[in-house]
Amino acid sequence: MNNEKLTVFLPWTTNDTQRREELKNILYNAGCEVLPIGEKPTNELDFIEEVKDALSDSDCALNFIGSQYDELMKIDDSLSISKFQFIESQKTLKKKEEFKIFIWYPDNLVDIDKDENQQKFINDIRHNILDNMVFSNINSSIQLVDDIRSMMEKEETFDFDINDTEIFLMFNELDEFEADDIVDMLGDIVDVEKLNIIQDESTEYLEYCSQQIQKSKLAVIYFKETADWALPFVQQVWKKVGGASSHTPILLVGDEDPETNKGKEFNAPKVVSLIVAGELIPLEIKVQLDQLIQ
Repeated sequence: MNNEKLTVFLPWTTNDTQRREELKNILYNAGCEVLPIGEKPTNELDFIEEVKDALSDSDCALNFIGSQYDELMKIDDSLSISKFQFIESQKTLKKKEEFKIFIWYPDNLVDIDKDENQQKFINDIRHNILDNMVFSNINSSIQLVDDIRSMMEKEETFDFDINDTEIFLMFNELDEFEADDIVDMLGDIVDVEKLNIIQDESTEYLEYCSQQIQKSKLAVIYFKETADWALPFVQQVWKKVGGASSHTPILLVGDEDPETNKGKEFNAPKVVSLIVAGELIPLEIKVQLDQLIQ
């Protein structure tokens, strides 16, 4: 967020105090400010006021979902303190245009038995995701915080002329000839948007890619002679679109010729890395797309 500190609302909890402490420390280490701070008020009216004040002063909320329904509120014995804070986060979302809610439900908790109230709370959240709400299943709290920081970065943006498409293919100008062949073969059966990235040009490629990827079912970064360009580029793009929280998967695909491309991979959630024979690349791209739309 430029040079400003990102302020994150981190809800109080009675069941996941260790995880809250872990998240707080990771956020601090990432240069964020965390609210509320100090001890949770024992008086419920003070607690309610502190939650509202903290949300008002925050840029986003990080609501984490556990396996148990939290301590009940006295004002409503059907409402847990976690659910109360989530509802207040939703109210803040309606008041503040750039506010975001991040909901963390680690994949390693999904199969754990939950009580009826907690399961209903989880279902209600998942079925009512709105704009500026991000639901994440990643297990790594460090990666989660990194994704949040990437998505909350404020930059001057330009609205590009973007089209809805099935495949968005990005490549370096040095691989233009082979990339055009791939587009020609795919273009007969699926919608393809392509981007030829020209080195040393002033175009805001990362911002353009971010906007186009959001309108695409599959993002593809192709390389043959430009592996040294493709690997850092896919990492930049992956972070720009929200990392593991992105709705659009990325395929990093390289030609097995030259042999130096072997082992050139980027391992991250929502990214598939492949090195295959050049003539099979259009087929591999189509296979990845078909798996998404089945």
